[in-house]
Order: sequence, then C-alpha cells, then structure tokens
Amino acid sequence: MDNKLILAKIDRLLHLCQKTEPKDKEKLPDNQLFTHDLIKVKDWYDDIKNNPRWRENHDVVTVMTQANSIWKFRHRIKELGWDNYDGIDEDVRKHILNGRKIEAIKLYRKHQTEVLRKECSLKEAKEYCDSLEKIIIGK
Repeated sequence: MDNKLILAKIDRLLHLCQKTEPKDKEKLPDNQLFTHDLIKVKDWYDDIKNNPRWRENHDVVTVMTQANSIWKFRHRIKELGWDNYDGIDEDVRKHILNGRKIEAIKLYRKHQTEVLRKECSLKEAKEYCDSLEKIIIGK
C-alpha cells in the first residue's frame, strides 16, 4: 500500500481526533491530558511522515485495523458527545478490562434501552463492546 495514501487517511483521522478531543479534563480517563487515541494516531502520523522505514516499527494491517476502530469510535463521539459516551463507556471499559465482557454487554444494552430510550439488540451491544475492546486492549 502506498505511503501517501496511508498518510492521507491517518491525517484525516488525526484531524477527527483533534476535533473530538475532550475540552474538559474531567472527561479524560484517569485525569490524563490527552486521549490514548490522539497520542497513538499522532505517533503513527509522525512516524509515517518522517521515517521512510516506519514499516519496521508498525505492521500496516494492524495500523489500518486500529485506525478503523478509532475512526468509528471518534465518529460516535462526534455524534453523541463526550457526555453520553463517558456516562456508560467508562463502566463498560472497566468490565472489559476485568474480563467481564458479558457484564459489559448487558450494561451497555441496559443503558441504551433504559437511559437513552433506544432499541438495542444483543448483537448490537456485543458489536459495540467488541469495538470498544479493540480500542482499549488493541485486540
């Protein structure tokens, strides 16, 4: 795959991350200054742009797969805002990190139906938690 094409797509993702970065530090997990997504994407961008041998540091398919997950996630943030995201995803994240994915799926589905009053199938809840897991753990 052409480096220019990859760099152009990573640049779009970087702009989306910057645009959807929380303005309020309380929205960031663990009182961090920058989200993990922004740091990761900026690192990819700089490495691809400045290092002709960047493929030695990064697997292209892994970068593309993770970039797709971040892209979907950030568009979800752009649509819902951090308030709706942070309200449930931090609890879902904790379940995933503690190996309790079934509880994470149940919690997400309950939040969607009871709090946001949206229909949410078991399949949709699982897909959401799977995409969040990819972002969190990098699976």
